[in-house]
Amino acid sequence: MVRYSPEEIEKFWREQNPRRRQLKADLDARRLSYGVSVQNISKNWNIGNLIRTANAFLCGEIILVGNEEFDATGCASIHRFEPMSHCPNPASFRQYAHQAGYSIVAAEIDQRAVWLPEFTYPPKPLFVFGSELAGLSDEMLDLADHHVMIPQYGLIPCLNVNVSCSIVLYDYITRTYPDIVPVPIDGAKFKIDPGSGQRSLPRGE
Repeated sequence: MVRYSPEEIEKFWREQNPRRRQLKADLDARRLSYGVSVQNISKNWNIGNLIRTANAFLCGEIILVGNEEFDATGCASIHRFEPMSHCPNPASFRQYAHQAGYSIVAAEIDQRAVWLPEFTYPPKPLFVFGSELAGLSDEMLDLADHHVMIPQYGLIPCLNVNVSCSIVLYDYITRTYPDIVPVPIDGAKFKIDPGSGQRSLPRGE
């Protein structure tokens, strides 16, 4: 388990080699103007997996609402590359979001929600996801500017939060940025970093 800590992340980057710092700078320069946030996640490893998904789709920012702790195993420590912040409750989240120019989009099974294929994305969305068990709180649903939900056709009452995030972000990216170019493919992986997936690199790289 790790706890969101700006001080720890700042210290991490002060100690990194130039290659890693340049890799982060290149990634930051390509980030898109939207954010992802999570509330009431019941399984902490889901947050790590969601961070990995957000990275894959060039999310501009990740916001944890409520709990600051998560299992970083699922994201292979990619959380250190991601702009992250924390809001202790929905009220502070709304204030932060609107000051930053976001429109809050609650992804939830809700009578107010628009089906994902019919949803019109606002200019700077901040998607917020909840747990499979509790979903988003009533307060979070009430303060959201928009509501969207993914159609389902089987017996399962809801999707895993990271699966839901992946579907929404893929839909958002492909519809909003139709000309965006994916990173290069190396074998059976998407790979922009020559050192990605290697256990060690020569000293100084």
